[in-house]
Amino acid sequence: MKYFKNLIKGYDNLNIKEITKESLKLEIKSIAYNSKLVKKNYIFVAIKGLKDDGHKYIESAIKNKASIIIYDISADKSFINSLKEKYKNVCFVGSKNPRETLAYMSAKLYDEPTKKMHSIAITGTNGKTTTSYLLKAALESAKNKIALIGTIKNMIGKSEIKTNLTTPESIDLESIFDKAYKKNVSHIVMEASSQALAMDRCDYINYDAAIFTNLTEDHLDYHIDMKNYLKAKLKLFSLLKQSSKKKKLAIINISTDYFKEIKNYIKKLDLKMVTYGLNEKADYYAKIITLNSKYSEYEFYAKGKFISKVKLSLLGEFNVVNSLSVLAYAYEYKLDIEKVIKAIRKVQVSGRFEIVSGEKCPFIVAVDYSHTPDSLENILVESRKLKPNRVIVVFGCGGDRDRKKRPIMASIAEKYADISILTTDNQRTESIEQIMSDIEKGFTHSNYKKIIDRKEAIFEAIKEAKENDIVIIAGKGHETYQIFPDKTIHFDDTEVAREALSNIDKC
Repeated sequence: MKYFKNLIKGYDNLNIKEITKESLKLEIKSIAYNSKLVKKNYIFVAIKGLKDDGHKYIESAIKNKASIIIYDISADKSFINSLKEKYKNVCFVGSKNPRETLAYMSAKLYDEPTKKMHSIAITGTNGKTTTSYLLKAALESAKNKIALIGTIKNMIGKSEIKTNLTTPESIDLESIFDKAYKKNVSHIVMEASSQALAMDRCDYINYDAAIFTNLTEDHLDYHIDMKNYLKAKLKLFSLLKQSSKKKKLAIINISTDYFKEIKNYIKKLDLKMVTYGLNEKADYYAKIITLNSKYSEYEFYAKGKFISKVKLSLLGEFNVVNSLSVLAYAYEYKLDIEKVIKAIRKVQVSGRFEIVSGEKCPFIVAVDYSHTPDSLENILVESRKLKPNRVIVVFGCGGDRDRKKRPIMASIAEKYADISILTTDNQRTESIEQIMSDIEKGFTHSNYKKIIDRKEAIFEAIKEAKENDIVIIAGKGHETYQIFPDKTIHFDDTEVAREALSNIDKC
């Protein structure tokens, strides 16, 4: 058990005048940002969220015996003063940034476990999950025990941990790190989403390396514009700079948009940077040999020197690029490259260009998580490279999310697919009519179908498919649910596609 003074030592974003000698001596069992989780000897951190305000639940936290309340100094003063007057036995401390305070105290609560493990964070619009799985395989080839934190699932070794976020809240992250360390994990591989970075969830983690996959339009419902989106992503390198680790490495896709801005930012931080990509100017690059519906193969070069041929079960040029970031890391950290190449060859990722049709099926059906303009373009361009007769795409856009990308995705579908079937994704609380209307603005002709029911849309696409066609079911990938205004139902694109295929001979 820690004392309050242990958790805030060296931290200067709190209102010192409210910190008494008595409060410094308070024993702290844990920290919570959800009042329902508060118990005796807990600190409750009131956070202003996107949809709710934690300050509304301060009294609930106190009733659950919170010892200390951290509140936002921008909160209504009369409200806070009334609570102080009512609960004189509870310590109230104002913070300039409660989310950051939560991250700092969480790291201290668990004795900063990432100081004792090797930590790699991956950020970017697309490719984070695939890169994390490839990196996990590469590290395991050297007999390391890995903790994986990301979109599909969180894992400590082979054990899974449930979470609803790509990057959990800071207290939850530090709890995972603590459990990982106690289970002899040597390496942390984590996805760092832009929202998590902007919301300080990734603060006070001792990173060894950071990988930047790419930056294209997404999450502008939150970030507003690309400038803020880039700023959020770049924060990862500031956090890397602040890390206590001696060797710190930034690994950057040389072909990403905003590369010059990223490069200059890292240069100002005086961090070591290496690049990867299909451009021969990159420190680590590939010359592609084969891209087909069964595997991808390329030649791997490190700093101008041919190293080895690489074969992947993952399909598409974009996955070649994802794998290069891992090989760059492996080379820089002196892993056995041949063992790494052998390990990453076997990697497959759920809902990432995942072919669900059988080998005897006369056409290909693939499920993919592509839910951004760039990722949809990537999957359709890669499908074209397989020289099909036709490309059929099923896609939609999530409700309550970036509306600007909707017509862009329609124009991409129109450009690269022969047949587009527009359907629902996760509707959330937005009207179907609004979502569909926004998407349809991107079509220049009426040569597309609109089928609201996603299952019917998938069945129609597969029914439409002929020999040598490719059907891409885009948007949800690994997800096993669909969100509606009044309910969330089980829905798995892979399951539905296989059900549709079961009605077709040879599939």
